[in-house]
Amino acid sequence: MRRATSTAAVLSLVLLACAEPSEQAATDPTDTAWRLESGTLNEGAVPVLETHPITLVFDDDGAGGTSACNHYSAGYSISGGEVSFAQVIQTEMACIPDEVMDSEAAFLAALSMVETFAATDNSLTLSGDGVELIFEVDEEAA
Repeated sequence: MRRATSTAAVLSLVLLACAEPSEQAATDPTDTAWRLESGTLNEGAVPVLETHPITLVFDDDGAGGTSACNHYSAGYSISGGEVSFAQVIQTEMACIPDEVMDSEAAFLAALSMVETFAATDNSLTLSGDGVELIFEVDEEAA
C-alpha cells in the first residue's frame, strides 16, 4: 500500500511538471500601464469609449492617467490584495460629446469605491462594493 501511494505521488509530480504553465498571478500591478476594457458601477456599465481611453499607471508619486477627457492623479495604498485611492485630482477640461464626460464621471466614482485588486501579467481587476473595473495592459504605453 505504501509503495502504491509513493508511486502515485511521484506520478502526480511528473504530470504536473509536464503540464503547460498556467498564467501566474502577479502580486504587484504597479510596474505596468493599464487601459480600462470594461467596468460596472452599481450594476450599471462604466461607458468605455475607444476614442477616449481610460488609463491607469502607478508610480512613486501616486497613480494616474487619463479619465476619458481629463488627466487625473491620486494617492494610492496597496497591501496584499487590497488597494485604495485617495485625494483624486483632475484637470478640468470639458469634452464633447456628453458620453465622454459620462464615462469619466462613472470611472472616477468607481475608482473611489475600489477596495481590492487581482492582477495577472495581462489584466488588472479593481473591485469594491458595487464596482468592478477590468483593465488590460496598455500596449500603446508600453
